[in-house]
Amino acid sequence: MNSLGWLRAIYDRLAILPRRLTVLSLAVMAGIMVASGYYLDQAWLQVVRDHQEAAWNQALGIADNFNSSVWQIDVGTNSVLGDQDADQDPVRLKAKLAEALRLMPAQLYALVPLDDRGRVILSPITTIRAGADFHNLDAFKAAAASRSVSTGAPISLGGEQLLPMVQPIGQGGLQGHAVLELVRLSYLHKKFLQAGLDPRDVTAVFEIGGPEILRSPAPPPGADLLDAGNKLSQLLDGAESISSFHTSGVDHISRLLVVMRAGGSRIGVLVAVPLAVLWQSWWPQAIWNIAFAVTLLTMMLVFHFTLAAELQRRHRAEAKAERLSTHYRLLAEHSSDALCEIKFEGGFRYVSPAMERLLGWTMEDLAGVDPRTLTHPDDCERMRFTERLTPEAGPQIARFRHRCKDGGYLWVEASIQLTFKNHIPDGFVTVMRDVTDRVEAERRLAEASTELGRLAATDELTGLANRRHFDQELDRDWQRAARDGVALSLLMLDIDFFKLYNDTYGHAGGDDVLQAVSAAIGSVLHRSADLAARWGGEEFAMLLPNTDVAGATEVAERVRIAVEELNIPHRGSRCGQLTVSVGVATAYPSVHLGAKPLVAEADANLYEAKRQGRNRVVAAPSVTAAVKFSQAVDLPEEAIEV
Repeated sequence: MNSLGWLRAIYDRLAILPRRLTVLSLAVMAGIMVASGYYLDQAWLQVVRDHQEAAWNQALGIADNFNSSVWQIDVGTNSVLGDQDADQDPVRLKAKLAEALRLMPAQLYALVPLDDRGRVILSPITTIRAGADFHNLDAFKAAAASRSVSTGAPISLGGEQLLPMVQPIGQGGLQGHAVLELVRLSYLHKKFLQAGLDPRDVTAVFEIGGPEILRSPAPPPGADLLDAGNKLSQLLDGAESISSFHTSGVDHISRLLVVMRAGGSRIGVLVAVPLAVLWQSWWPQAIWNIAFAVTLLTMMLVFHFTLAAELQRRHRAEAKAERLSTHYRLLAEHSSDALCEIKFEGGFRYVSPAMERLLGWTMEDLAGVDPRTLTHPDDCERMRFTERLTPEAGPQIARFRHRCKDGGYLWVEASIQLTFKNHIPDGFVTVMRDVTDRVEAERRLAEASTELGRLAATDELTGLANRRHFDQELDRDWQRAARDGVALSLLMLDIDFFKLYNDTYGHAGGDDVLQAVSAAIGSVLHRSADLAARWGGEEFAMLLPNTDVAGATEVAERVRIAVEELNIPHRGSRCGQLTVSVGVATAYPSVHLGAKPLVAEADANLYEAKRQGRNRVVAAPSVTAAVKFSQAVDLPEEAIEV
């Protein structure tokens, strides 16, 4: 839809409202916008005034700190200048100068008298020699011209930044023409910072008509301090203070400048507040005002559109309700799913025609019937969740057997949801569908899965566990025995001369023998925890949890006898009949060891039984002792040899 289409839609929506109401609303909206603009302008002016006042107060604080520091230094200097005896005695004067430096070590670097040509008459410190020439010093030239205390651009001497101050003296004698005070800038800078500077502001102290003395942030290396001081002096233009907005030609940042003279002295102070700081102070008020105005305008617009929409809805409500009623009736009557509305206290309010097609019940049949009596008795417990349904739960899916009219039962899947009247639960809406085929398919799938799992764990020929299943059970039983601190025994069994049996009686006969031996093994094992498995070929393994070596040997002997009692002829055997040899190993497992040593020992004992003549059981205690020892001293598995 283009812009004209949107405007037309808005006009059509509002056209239904009374014209006088629309005109009045537009006038109120215009008044809100004008009032908001006036408030924003006044808020900005107030922010500017507040920051001007704060900057003036900060400048006064800086000026007071600076003048106080200079005054303290002048007091010490005047104590020297006022000594008439020192005026005629160089030794006494030098001592007085040294005493002044000792009393003000943090403030003064040097205090030396100069003659009228700027040369040092005498010096109490070694870094300035008598006769040193300071006639090119800015402060000396200014003091000579103005006959008043003057400061110059900071100089570097002895590795320190110093502020030269020259005080003219109107009398002759050894004190000469003037006194040069070299003030430590580090001291003045410390006093400067005590004024509580805002790191976002630019602040400076300068001599009117002279150089810039202090600045925060510090000026870049090589900056022309004299030029900077002259520019600030030009801003004052003879006035005591000025305030204006100014954009810097260096960093191109707009700032509110406050420049003032410090108490009628030749010292000036600058405080420059970035315009962004003023914006930060003004913006919250502006946001609040704009948000308030936008909220009022939005509320008026929403009111108008809501009122217009409500009037339009009133014209459409009956037609829409009729259409919806028709649609819902069609859906309920033609849906293959059965729809029911059930009262909260029991009984049916509504049953769709699909209920008769699905279960044989009509609305007349179910009048006064409690829905719970139609659920299969075995499924009643799982349907009790409906008693705990909450509005937040949403639709709940349940699968159960529903009684049919003919007395049989049908598997159904139901979506059950609470219904409300005046925000109070008053019943349920249930949508049911026939899932008998799905339930039957899932049952067959579960049976097939169970059978597949059984086949995956069973040797097809013998019906015993296969090697893979045996390995899994060995690991589980090993960990279980290590946790419980009990014995675990393993029997390795091999049919004697089985290859000769196959060669003599054929592979079919060999398969029959494997099945017979498997049955004999199974007849001996009676505990559910015991496991017999086909290890491979004619070799079998038996796992006996919680069984010591004596018990395992007894089971092995019973197996050997059971096979012997089969009386299966074997012309290739020395005994003339089928026999087996059994190797027994027992261990007390440790979590730090695996089961490999146990398997290796059982296998070794099996071969020892064959070496001794077959048809016998051999059980050696080596693994048992080794594992017990490792369990006691916590040795790693590779430290045990079997």
